[in-house]
Amino acid sequence: MEDKITIKNYYNQLASEYDDDRFNNSYGQYLHLQERQILVRSLGHFSKKMILDMGCGTGRFLDFAENGVDFSEGMLREAKEKFPKHNLALSDISKMPFNEGSFKAVYSLHVFMHLDLNTIQKTIQEAHRVLKPNGVLVFDFPSKARRKLINYQKEGWHGNTALDIGSIETLTNGLFKLEGYEGVLLFPIHRIPFALRPFIRTLDSWLCKSFLKKWASYHFVFLKKK
Repeated sequence: MEDKITIKNYYNQLASEYDDDRFNNSYGQYLHLQERQILVRSLGHFSKKMILDMGCGTGRFLDFAENGVDFSEGMLREAKEKFPKHNLALSDISKMPFNEGSFKAVYSLHVFMHLDLNTIQKTIQEAHRVLKPNGVLVFDFPSKARRKLINYQKEGWHGNTALDIGSIETLTNGLFKLEGYEGVLLFPIHRIPFALRPFIRTLDSWLCKSFLKKWASYHFVFLKKK
């Protein structure tokens, strides 16, 4: 896996075009709306002042939190333009500038997929440090089962780290209790006509909470600090 400087440079260069490039299209909106539904259910009852977006990027989900960190200057600049009153800091997520027990909830989307296992473990430990007792940690990652099913081959660092639930329990090292998980993007949406995608999304979201969730493209895990 590439080093952090390489990853940072990649996102610094992409920052101004990131939202349009990744989410201003039918596929991106399909994914985005499924992810929003999950955050509404899992974080909607918390005060935004007590929530941290860990790896906030351009601020795609900063309407759920008033605090955010990212290590890309370019991405953080975009986020600050959208949310000038938020508490946003330039920081590595494995070592953040917050006191112990600062937040009731921490979430991180489209981040762990770029990290090696050692960095993921350090990041989980850091999330544990900044969370209050019984605090909630929510993050996503590509499904190892789905990639094995479709014989997915990935080269390079971008989105290359796929996990399963057993891996998560190992990586948390007893710091968190797994409360549950659900999937995102079960259907091969790139093969479905644009006009049908909004209708398929509702069914997709429902199936991603069923016994079929193991085979979804991504998994969200919900953890509680011990």
